Amino acid sequence: MRRRTSLVWIFAALGACGGSEREAREEVTADEASVAAIEARTEAAEDEASRRAREAALNAEFPLHGLVTRPQLVIRTEPNPEATIVGWLRWGERVRLKREPHRTSQCNTGWYELAPRGFACAGQGIEVGETPPQVEDPVAPAQRDRPMPYLYYFVKEPVVPQYHQLPSRDQQRAALAWSERYVQLLRDNERQAERFYAGELGPESQRHAAIKDFLKRGFMVAATDVQVRSSRRFVRTTGGGFVKESQLETRVGHDFHGIELTDERELPVVWMIRTGHPMMPRTRDDGTTRWVRDEEAQPIERQTDITSIWRGTERIGDLLYHRVELPGATEPRYLRHHFATAAEKIDPPFSVEDDEPWVHVDLSSQTLVVYRGTEPAYATLVSTGLPEHATPTGTFTIQRKHVTDTMANLGPEAGDDAYRIQDVPWTQYFDGSIALHAAFWHTRFGLPRSHGCVNLTPTDAHRVFRETWPRVPDGWHGVSTDRTGFRASRVVVTE
Repeated sequence: MRRRTSLVWIFAALGACGGSEREAREEVTADEASVAAIEARTEAAEDEASRRAREAALNAEFPLHGLVTRPQLVIRTEPNPEATIVGWLRWGERVRLKREPHRTSQCNTGWYELAPRGFACAGQGIEVGETPPQVEDPVAPAQRDRPMPYLYYFVKEPVVPQYHQLPSRDQQRAALAWSERYVQLLRDNERQAERFYAGELGPESQRHAAIKDFLKRGFMVAATDVQVRSSRRFVRTTGGGFVKESQLETRVGHDFHGIELTDERELPVVWMIRTGHPMMPRTRDDGTTRWVRDEEAQPIERQTDITSIWRGTERIGDLLYHRVELPGATEPRYLRHHFATAAEKIDPPFSVEDDEPWVHVDLSSQTLVVYRGTEPAYATLVSTGLPEHATPTGTFTIQRKHVTDTMANLGPEAGDDAYRIQDVPWTQYFDGSIALHAAFWHTRFGLPRSHGCVNLTPTDAHRVFRETWPRVPDGWHGVSTDRTGFRASRVVVTE
């Protein structure tokens, strides 16, 4: 706003003072640069002053430093193990604490109050100090500034051992022998194989003490880092185990991302969701329409933004088509309706504040739009539930928000739908187990794909996560909005 006012003043001064057109252009350029430089310095100074003020307030109220040393730790509203859960901590993360702990019979080390609220028992996994604690072999925390907060892998072999610690070669050989026997039984007698896996077939089916558990093919593993013992590389999982890296395949997620919306870039935004070839209609002698490919045009790849060439939809015969205008073409071209989709603006179905973030998921178009107040801020493609796992419609609020959270569907009843994905990034639950979250294991955004959740690419999920309420406090891994005082964004799902 300040810059706009300054430029208006500059143009008014030019009008009053006269001068040649060239002189005016040079003066505007110089003045614009000067104004921009001054504003940039002012904003930087304001930001630095605000940062210093926040830091001073934090140091005064929460002078102690904490390092989380267990895989997961619960934060509660009161210093009581039965109190409402307000959030979660993960190992490797650093938090700030008030000085005086509340010692109870359930927590002799003391419940410490965390910034900005809530209590955690230090004895359950927080190293406390006057300065930031340091430990041997520290665990790397989630990388909150990246779309993929951990390293991610796909288990590519039928059964893969996870060890409690970096294994010796003998321990690894014992695990390999057990795995080979299980795979052999799985080929010959599935029932016997499952009894072997459960340790019910005598001594040979008992697992070595170094083995924490076994991971099955298709499971996804999240890791904090890679460690080496005797030239063998193992990933350290977020749960504290170690898995041989060569038995895994790296997953990095799809690189598609949505569109930032501004005064210059508004809705609708239109994407291809299937690769399609532009077509031209031709009328037959009997008056019916036949379609011919424009052989001079290249196919348009799926997930391409075609907003700049899109000219709306048109019904031809009994079918609906997207009309596009290709450069150099003298007549419009068409795409079948199910080859493209559009994110379109809606009015909020409730009263909103000017800066209030909320989310609209449109199942029919497989799109998601983030709003601030009544104005759209970001639009992208998603994958919602398949027909047998339909995403629920309605207006919801975000109930729990996690930097990462493990998702699984296991057990005999899961059948072919069995899966386990460790530490799914940027997870926001809004209806029981239904969530907005990153999906790094597929690329079908714009088409239904999930078990009911709203899948986004890692970049998009990260972007939406940073926009919505509640904000996850510094050092926390997750936050709950149920009776905790944290305000939640609303999620609207329509058909």
